[in-house]
Amino acid sequence: MQFAGTGGVGGLVIALVVPFLLVAFGSYVGVLMALQSFFGAESFAEAVESVENESVTEE
Repeated sequence: MQFAGTGGVGGLVIALVVPFLLVAFGSYVGVLMALQSFFGAESFAEAVESVENESVTEE
C-alpha cells in the first residue's frame, strides 16, 4: 500500500510540514499554560480578563 506523497516533493512537504505543525501546536499550548500559571487563572479567558481589569484600574 502506497501512502499519499511518499515519493519526491510530496514526501519532502510531509517531512517539513508535520514537524512544523507539531512544534507550533506545542509552543501554543506551552504559552497558554505559562500564562495560566503566571496569572493563576483556570482558563485563558480568565487570565485575559484579569490583565484587562488590572490595566483599567492603573489608568
